Amino acid sequence: MKHRAYYGLLSTTALSGFGDAFGLLAMEWLVYEITGSKLAMGALALSSGIPELTIRLLGSPLSDRLPRHRLMAGLAAVRLTAILLPWIAGLAGHLQLWHLFLAAGLSGSCSALFMPTAMALVPEAAGSRKLTRAFAMIDGCRNAAALVGPAIAGGVVAGFGSLPALGINAACYLAAIAMLLLLPRSTRRNETPSASIAAYLREITEGFSFYRQVPAMFAVMVMVSISNMCQGAIWTMMVPFVSEVLQRDAAAMGTFTTATALGSLAGLGLISWLGDIKQRRLVMVFSLAAIGCFNAILGLTRSYPVALAALFASGACGPFFGSLSSSLHGKLVPDRLQGRVNANRFLIGGALYPVGTFAGSIVAEHYGVQTMFLAAGLLPILSSCVMLLLPGLRTLNGELSEIRTPFQSDTPAMTAGHSVTPLDV
Repeated sequence: MKHRAYYGLLSTTALSGFGDAFGLLAMEWLVYEITGSKLAMGALALSSGIPELTIRLLGSPLSDRLPRHRLMAGLAAVRLTAILLPWIAGLAGHLQLWHLFLAAGLSGSCSALFMPTAMALVPEAAGSRKLTRAFAMIDGCRNAAALVGPAIAGGVVAGFGSLPALGINAACYLAAIAMLLLLPRSTRRNETPSASIAAYLREITEGFSFYRQVPAMFAVMVMVSISNMCQGAIWTMMVPFVSEVLQRDAAAMGTFTTATALGSLAGLGLISWLGDIKQRRLVMVFSLAAIGCFNAILGLTRSYPVALAALFASGACGPFFGSLSSSLHGKLVPDRLQGRVNANRFLIGGALYPVGTFAGSIVAEHYGVQTMFLAAGLLPILSSCVMLLLPGLRTLNGELSEIRTPFQSDTPAMTAGHSVTPLDV
């Protein structure tokens, strides 16, 4: 049952990631073809990012109140509907800009809880002793899908147009829904939720209380937020970078995403081989600084091979932060709070992403894409230097014995030995 649930999650994340590679590239390319405006592309990302942040804040208790795999299936069904809207309108010859913005908004609203809920299922499905490898495999499946998806998507868009790519995205969501409905029932007992608004708001607050009790993890998420803001600015302007700076087509855009995913797979393979790294602080901080360095190279080159190598290297550094952060959350957060804390984790980490996408489009419009890339690369380097000086981050090293929270007093997994609750501090 555990193996079936875990590998079902792997398949679902791979399918959704593969489909998203097609849908994202298709919608970005359609907006650029319709408007030719960098600001419009930034607005597209903003129309997805704002609903995503809002739903993560207000809807986080749903990941703990509802059966998690059923919730994911429902969210995937809404995302399927969102993709079908511009696809059908395009086939009928009536595609308008607002169709794409509405689809982006609906998709962003659903993705707000989709991956946090999936992450909340991992500790139960994988067990507490193999969390670093389990999360690395989840990330590996997503990146394997991203490795194949963007290259194929770029070829499809370049050869047949954007509408077939949207159709492939819809088919992937349909398969993901079927996979989620076939997952075995969770052994976790849901608490009977209160219908009062006060109780619901209290559950939202509980999701944030973890970061108040563990400030080192909040500092980690601030680092993630700054890095994601810069990544959002870079990838939102990747189409103009490919088209205007490198003088390439959609196929080259696909290879860029593939190079990043291939680098991520290389990094995931290495971290899976290393296992549970004890010096987490240095590895996490330096990995974000390295990502900033490689992204800054994009602002200094007009060479396609150099840009490809920089994106590969940037992708290889990402898992050293992501897998360690995910395993820390899996070990330190009680199961009853996993959904809420993971939703808030994504909320904090992505809080500045819409700012980055829109601010990056403004900078690129006035000062050029490469100037914006250079600035977006230098900012994570500076923030990593600041974070390296914070003494509290040292508590994330070793066996985490210095971290104690009030959650430990009422969580069975905090007792001696290994209980059925998948939490092992």
